[in-house]
Amino acid sequence: MIYITNDSLGQAVYLDLHERAPRKRTGGVEHIFDGLVGNGVTEVPVRVRSWQDCLEIAFGGSRLFQLVEEKTVRRIMGDVVRELVVP
Repeated sequence: MIYITNDSLGQAVYLDLHERAPRKRTGGVEHIFDGLVGNGVTEVPVRVRSWQDCLEIAFGGSRLFQLVEEKTVRRIMGDVVRELVVP
């Protein structure tokens, strides 16, 4: 579990990711992570796919994004995943 930022109420926002087995694809390896983003009150399921220079982040719906900007969470998650998949 990684604490990534604080929401507008001062609660820590955390990220808990688990990597599936990487899959080989033409031109590289695809990494898929499943997990949760939350602040202790509200949690959101998330799936992150990383392949070559492309990063796809898919969230479920939640009230969490009323307390923290989704754009900020996406940016920080992208940085975390890029660090995890660096060979």
